[in-house]
Amino acid sequence: MTSAPTPRQIALAYAQVLLAGTLWATSGPLSIALFRMGVPPTSVAILRPGTGVLFLALFVVLLRRRRREAARRAGVKLPPVTRNLAGMLLVGGLIVGIFQLAYQMSTDAVGVPATVALLYLAPAIVVGASVVIFRERLTFWKGLLAAVSILGVWLTVFGTRGVDVDLTPVGVAWGCVCGVTYASYTMFGKWYGKTHGPLIPLFWSTVGGTILLLVAWGVRGEPIVLPQGWLAWSTVLLLGLLSIALAALLLFNAMRTLEAGRASIGTTIEPLMASLLAWALLDQVLTPWGMLGLALLVIGVAGAYGLRVPHKPQPGEPDPLPGRPLAG
Repeated sequence: MTSAPTPRQIALAYAQVLLAGTLWATSGPLSIALFRMGVPPTSVAILRPGTGVLFLALFVVLLRRRRREAARRAGVKLPPVTRNLAGMLLVGGLIVGIFQLAYQMSTDAVGVPATVALLYLAPAIVVGASVVIFRERLTFWKGLLAAVSILGVWLTVFGTRGVDVDLTPVGVAWGCVCGVTYASYTMFGKWYGKTHGPLIPLFWSTVGGTILLLVAWGVRGEPIVLPQGWLAWSTVLLLGLLSIALAALLLFNAMRTLEAGRASIGTTIEPLMASLLAWALLDQVLTPWGMLGLALLVIGVAGAYGLRVPHKPQPGEPDPLPGRPLAG
């Protein structure tokens, strides 16, 4: 059994969630930049996880030895990386592949603001599904904070002057798929992270998603347009590093301490950071409704951190690295 997380562990985990959301805030602008450089959404959908795999493979090599050493000192045996491999590749790969395609298609069809708004239907889905899958408690405050955060996202992204939003049915449909698959990926990370930690399921799911997209594009005969020039390649690499490798790794690691629902509410920091950056650097001014949205986001994110949920470890619950709690 695992012990309840300490306040310091909770604070560190929530800081990781907030940093993950901040890094994800870069994905929309970087994707738009690639579109303008002549790389279409369908190609970005493959290049983004493909470059992410390269960085994740490097992390596996660099951190695996350290993890083995920590397990040896703790007197436990790490599960082989091939355990649950089929599930991580197939289930995780399917989620990653669909999400990457949906995100790029939605961004191209309705723009970043609408895509983000629809994407952040995910916290409500995660909070509800976690009750069934992980037996997390659905408290009044958790449900309220999820609703406040989602409302804050919508007010923020649609309360910004200088944002042209064309809500076409196809674009909205792609955005909804983003929300469902994003929620599914959060649940996937929590489920497989209990056995393997954060890095291994993230690596294999990204590999699976990249392979799935390559096969699908090969069957369709869809061309993959590669970036031209060092600036375009740098943008692709930065997109893979920040929004695939680092952001997801931080979230998956944080969910070893935090409940999935609570962590998902914390990720709504992404539209907050994106709006603040656009407000400071671009010609996008928040209306009073947008400012109200930012205030609600702050309330939701801060409130989720302030939640104190009693920890009830399940008998036989595995912990590959003792001292790092799985849930809080």
